[in-house]
Amino acid sequence: MTSNSISVIIPVFKDWTRLKLCLNALNTQLNSTCSFEVLVVNNDPSDEHIPSETYSFPIKYLKQTIPGSYSARNKGLSEASGDAYLFTDSDCIPAHDWIYQASRLLEEGVADLFAGSIELFSHLDNKYVRLEKAFAFPNARYVSKYNFGVTANLLVRKEVVARVGGFNFNLFTGGDSEFCNRAVDAGFKIQYSPELKIGHPARSSWKELRVRAIRFGGRLPKDQSKLLITAKLIGKFRIQWKDIVEIFSLPDVSIAEKLKFFGIRQNLRWVEAMESFSVFMGKKPGRK
Repeated sequence: MTSNSISVIIPVFKDWTRLKLCLNALNTQLNSTCSFEVLVVNNDPSDEHIPSETYSFPIKYLKQTIPGSYSARNKGLSEASGDAYLFTDSDCIPAHDWIYQASRLLEEGVADLFAGSIELFSHLDNKYVRLEKAFAFPNARYVSKYNFGVTANLLVRKEVVARVGGFNFNLFTGGDSEFCNRAVDAGFKIQYSPELKIGHPARSSWKELRVRAIRFGGRLPKDQSKLLITAKLIGKFRIQWKDIVEIFSLPDVSIAEKLKFFGIRQNLRWVEAMESFSVFMGKKPGRK
């Protein structure tokens, strides 16, 4: 591939229909003279499906039997030939200038990792969708406060992976923050780049939000002392002041709606806490 080429890495797990929408968006990229390839990594060991569609860009379908999206992304990295890596998910819809903006950032940007904007969309309008749109994927805040961007829209120079390695494949969630923090600790710079845009479907039901909370609960607090870990897990059950501040500071939202948001958020906290305790007691963490 030519200089400044990009490898787009997309893990997929039983999500071929939405993946097709993602690939169609990549097939209609505008204003881009940058060459790019796409690596789709199937993370379902029981699924042998390989799509038959053809696209204007080179595409590889890979298999990763080790469970977890981060192990799938590592598989993609092992086969990628680009000068930079652009991560997204199978349910995301890249903007029509996504590749162009990524190429421009690589040429003009002073950073080594670029976290883009993630715009939530849904054909539904209910309390779950509105909660998601209010709080999900605040990449600007993640970058400014915690030095990471989520892998739904993350551009990384090749040198970063060459220096710090790939993702921690033992994690089912939080691998994006762990990777970015490791890169920043090694001296690389991350910046928020709102012009690098993708769309992400908003979770629109309690079931979908609960699945995510269970996944988050599988990541236990880190400490050498089991007693301190237990104390931290108990603390997960408490009402968090930051939730109250965030929710009740929302502009143009009624008190009734804010109370609904708080009820959902607190129930999700308890689901996550219960999963954490189960994992602490020996349960294997999983996707659901």
